[in-house]
Amino acid sequence: MVGAARLRQDARHQAEQNEVVVGSNQLDWLAQMSTIPDLNKIWAPEDLNAEEYMQLLKANQLICTLSLRDRLGFVRASKLPFYAAMVMGSDVCRRHWDLFGGSPSRG
Repeated sequence: MVGAARLRQDARHQAEQNEVVVGSNQLDWLAQMSTIPDLNKIWAPEDLNAEEYMQLLKANQLICTLSLRDRLGFVRASKLPFYAAMVMGSDVCRRHWDLFGGSPSRG
């Protein structure tokens, strides 16, 4: 029993470490894309100008940060609705969500 519990704990810890690494890479990429205009122009969809796309990526960075913190257990369940309301209270975050929804494929 103890061995099985230890294996489950190790697997959960490895999954959390993987989540941190992948999340960190995503947030780093979003930080670069939302602050370096030349890089942003390469990736911006044709129907969006680079400046607006930079703003939308910054919104995506905020949403991803909250999501990662929640998945890692750093956000209390009772506080999540408050944080989500604050994020979605931002015009740029609502525009991001309207354009891209939950799909990371475009923004």
